[in-house]
Amino acid sequence: MASMEIPVENILDESIEQVNCLLESQELLNQAQNMVIENEQVDKAAAPIMKITVLGGVLTNKTKAPSLSVIAEHKYAGHILTSYPNPLKIAGTFAMSALSNKGVKAAVVYSGKNKHGVECGWLLAFADTKDAGRRIYAECGSKDKFANIDWAQVERSLNHAGAVTKAKDEATGTSLFATIVGSGGKSAVAAVFLG
Repeated sequence: MASMEIPVENILDESIEQVNCLLESQELLNQAQNMVIENEQVDKAAAPIMKITVLGGVLTNKTKAPSLSVIAEHKYAGHILTSYPNPLKIAGTFAMSALSNKGVKAAVVYSGKNKHGVECGWLLAFADTKDAGRRIYAECGSKDKFANIDWAQVERSLNHAGAVTKAKDEATGTSLFATIVGSGGKSAVAAVFLG
């Protein structure tokens, strides 16, 4: 019998479409602008000409675990509009914003059990900054691998990454596929957690 699993690429494409719709929301854009004004001490009179970056994401849990939990996160640049989904059951969204000249750069680590009942971790890092551009990076494996995260090393790896990433750990059978796309100060992140 043929598998009814949807290919990861289709999930990523559908997620990007979903994020792009989210990024067109005037409510989200207003929230992003207000967040930047508040956190960057920008004069409200300058708001109409202020350039901001808004990044939204859809995370999809295709692991055998009923949900994944955030065990660590790190923000290098930007402001959180909507927190990472926690727990991540089937799918969830998050959003960040920043002044365009500073950009958005962050990472999150989820944990959960793989199909063999072993505690595992999945790290997703992403950026839309003036210096680095749009980049995405991933790691996965045993949860122990993420006990003491070297955030500076994650940032270095992210800075050398591209717009598409695929992490796979043979020992745990986990993987993480992700992409970042965008234009005009708006970026969409899509990621699929497997294992």
